[in-house]
Amino acid sequence: MSDILKAQAKRLIATRGALGYADSQLEFCRQIGIEKNVYNPFEKAKRPITVDAARKIKRRFLVPLDWTIDGDPAYLPNHLARKLGHLVA
Repeated sequence: MSDILKAQAKRLIATRGALGYADSQLEFCRQIGIEKNVYNPFEKAKRPITVDAARKIKRRFLVPLDWTIDGDPAYLPNHLARKLGHLVA
C-alpha cells in the first residue's frame, strides 16, 4: 500500500465523516450514486479513487477534485476546511 493511497484513503474517510456520514459508508455511497463495493476499496487504500467517483462527490457535496484526488485544500468550502483542519494544516 503506497503512502499516496493511504493519504487519499485517510482524506476520504475524514471527508465522509465531516459531511455527516461517519457511521454510514453505505448511505454516503447512496448519496453519491456509487455502489459500496466500488467505493470501499478507495477508503481501504486498495486502489486510487477514480475521477468519476471524485466527480460524483463534487457534484453532490461540492468537494473539489483537488482535495479528493490530490489533497490540495485550497478550494475546500470553509465549513469542510474547519472540520478537516487536522488534515488541511
